[in-house]
Amino acid sequence: MQHILDALRADKPKRVILDTDAYNEVDDQFAIAYAMRSSDRIDLLSINAAPFRNSRASDPAEGMERSYHEAIKLVRMTDPQADIPVYRGSYRFMTDRHVPVESEAAQNIIRTALAADEPIYVLAIGAITNVASALLMCPEIAKRIIVIWLGGNALEWRGGDMRDFNLKQDIPAAQVVYDSAAPFIQIPCLGGCEILSTSVAELQYYLGGKNALCDYLVDIVANYPQDPYAWSKVIWDIAGVALFAKPSALSPVILPRPILSDNGYAVCDTARPPFIYIRSMNRDAIFADLFTKLVK
Repeated sequence: MQHILDALRADKPKRVILDTDAYNEVDDQFAIAYAMRSSDRIDLLSINAAPFRNSRASDPAEGMERSYHEAIKLVRMTDPQADIPVYRGSYRFMTDRHVPVESEAAQNIIRTALAADEPIYVLAIGAITNVASALLMCPEIAKRIIVIWLGGNALEWRGGDMRDFNLKQDIPAAQVVYDSAAPFIQIPCLGGCEILSTSVAELQYYLGGKNALCDYLVDIVANYPQDPYAWSKVIWDIAGVALFAKPSALSPVILPRPILSDNGYAVCDTARPPFIYIRSMNRDAIFADLFTKLVK
């Protein structure tokens, strides 16, 4: 595990597949732009659309399709000349931890991993269905990928309740990843990257009027449902990109992987293989890096 942390801190750009539910909220859009504007640290190979279901999508298939189109939109807005393919992902969540869901996205992970001469980083910032399905369909790729997932809550959150939005949508997929042989890094949500909160006023101050991309990002936050007073919005998903773009801003530890129960709780077992767990992060350093890159 330590060699993975050393590699993340090294200056060489890392080859990354970004797996994102880009239409779910407003934070994935920041993450896509942040990744593309961090080309000195990230070689963004492709983007996969992940499924989701909430008030923005009536079922996982619609969520995935909306995410697919939103990802394409953000790529074009960030760099119209960029040649970054976007793939449709799973049309449903897993119903059995032993049965994958076929998709272009899962095949993209498999194909890219098998063709690579060095490990591929798969950065998942939504439900992890595509990644789990790829691991089930081709277990060999566990030796060829490093999975980074922004999902689950902090291990100490409410007695081990891991059911954040990303995890609770597809617990079987999360179990596959926690139990796989692939190196695994978890960035927890509640009790973790929830510190990455901003406000419309801050975004307008640093990004407003700088360029069309910045104006779009400010607008989608400003138009998000909000309370009339003292309102802020967590831009969770930039934490996954910051792990590459600003690794000094995140504090990792190496721990035994928990067992993920069927009801979404973490069960500690010191005999389990290790994983990397992000204990804390520097909010201001991450936003400073993000804002600096977006306004260029």
